[in-house]
Amino acid sequence: MIQPPEFAQCRALIVEDNPLNRQLVEALLGAMGIGTIGMAVDGADGLERLGQLVPDIIILDIMMPRMDGFEFLSRLRADPDHGDVPVLVTTALSEKAERARAFDLGASDYVVKPIDQREFIARVSVHLRNRMQLARLRRYQERLRADLAAAAAMQDGLLPAPNRVKAIESAYGVRIASLFRSSSELGGDLWDVVAIDPDRFGLYLVDFSGHGIAAAINTFRLHVLMAKLADQAIDPAALLERVNQALLSVLQRGQFATMIYVVFDVARNKAVFASAGGTAPVHRAADGTAGLLVSHSHPLGLVPESRFRTIEVPFGPGSALLVYSDGLSEASDGQDGMLGEEGVRRIAETCSGDLDGEVKTLADRGFGFHDDLSVVWVSR
Repeated sequence: MIQPPEFAQCRALIVEDNPLNRQLVEALLGAMGIGTIGMAVDGADGLERLGQLVPDIIILDIMMPRMDGFEFLSRLRADPDHGDVPVLVTTALSEKAERARAFDLGASDYVVKPIDQREFIARVSVHLRNRMQLARLRRYQERLRADLAAAAAMQDGLLPAPNRVKAIESAYGVRIASLFRSSSELGGDLWDVVAIDPDRFGLYLVDFSGHGIAAAINTFRLHVLMAKLADQAIDPAALLERVNQALLSVLQRGQFATMIYVVFDVARNKAVFASAGGTAPVHRAADGTAGLLVSHSHPLGLVPESRFRTIEVPFGPGSALLVYSDGLSEASDGQDGMLGEEGVRRIAETCSGDLDGEVKTLADRGFGFHDDLSVVWVSR
């Protein structure tokens, strides 16, 4: 199969007032196999042709009537649609000051008349190849952006849908507020809520190490795994042990996850949870006092023999529980300090469930959020 010339899809615009010079440049470009060649007789004509031709390179004379090459360059580089097109200046001017002026105005390259054919073809080839490579990179970036957007939408789909959250609220007489933000297109955080029986429901929040595609893939793995472990949903410590064993077999070296799993029992007015290296949840009692529920343990996916401790707290009417990823507690104050778990505890003391408002208040105070951010507030 005969391959088309390298530059068959390229378009060139010649801006030259001298007919003989236009013919010479056209012949050279044609010999290179450039597919489309347009011509303009001066700078003003060249500007009019830009939108019609959309050139990949412009061959520009300097000394022309009506609008010279200098003004053309100035207007071209100010054009947001065509300002990045490479421009090869061809002129009889040999003064250094004139060449410098052309480059200052945005010329990409320069050849002096009379044109040396080999030099001209070599310089045009370099700029066209660079342009083609840039176009390929842009197409790749567009595909990557589209793929990342689709993956982000799929990851968002792992979060509990509003109607499912409302169903849990209605069935168990609780209020659930949440906030989820990825620090990049894809993140390593995930939370979900599941019904267990008429009196109990479970909630988990997981934070995988890293960001991007690898961390996001692990959230998909965990979502599938949690569905398979539905029979373990009553016992938080046993569930985390099962998850740990499963992740040990699939996580790459250096990857791990922190996770908290809570079972809310509204009939017995209690909440039971276990944590795997995660942040300390905040429990707010009915009298308004808020305390950190500290539990020391290994993250998931690191130590095969890890065991996890179950902690029980009252969860009657008026109680609330705040669970969150370290994207909240590690929010930076801009002065080498962090919000910290104590800062999260103070937020929980007065929290009404408006998590977006709480985060906005922190941002207004100068805190920056540089990690995936997941926060869930459950109250009665």
